[in-house]
Amino acid sequence: MLRNLLKDVKLRARVLERAEEFKLNNLSNENVWFRELVLCILTANSSFISAYNALQNLGDKIFYENKENISLSLKKSGYRFYNIKSYYIVKDRELIYGKLKNTIKNIAETDQLKAREYLLKLYGIGMKEASHFLRNVGYFNLAIIDRHILNFLSDYVEIRNKQLSRSEYIYLESILRSISTYFNLYPGLLDLFIWFKETKMIVK
Repeated sequence: MLRNLLKDVKLRARVLERAEEFKLNNLSNENVWFRELVLCILTANSSFISAYNALQNLGDKIFYENKENISLSLKKSGYRFYNIKSYYIVKDRELIYGKLKNTIKNIAETDQLKAREYLLKLYGIGMKEASHFLRNVGYFNLAIIDRHILNFLSDYVEIRNKQLSRSEYIYLESILRSISTYFNLYPGLLDLFIWFKETKMIVK
């Protein structure tokens, strides 16, 4: 099934077009980078559509509003975890907004794994979210292992717990990396094919 998807010329074109959008993010300004970080914070434990709609509703509030007003906007958009996620957004804004792009870019250009390690110091950012953020700003060497990817992998390996430990994440990432190498793709782009297989969408 995956092999057939990878041979789909139209789908491959859509994936490569999305990759170009991620590369454009890499060249964009600090606000674009921070917005992508907030999107990844919101996506954790929520659907992408819910997170994206919440971010659209927030608009530029992520750059200046206090926790209470961000929380209120998230709640009005129907987003579930409005209190904790507003806290994460404001804490990360205090920690890294204004230097996010330069800091991560300087690390990721030579070592994407180290860039992910740095991101794990932020609030609301785990292995999946850090990998997702890096992919969305143009770094494709890491796997984004969400529930759709786990569902795909469950056909090949036993997955006992969907709340992955760090070691479990790295192990599954190594499997995806092997598959990526076999098909001559980056792990972060293979993810988009698998997402399409599971959801019939490319929205990440």
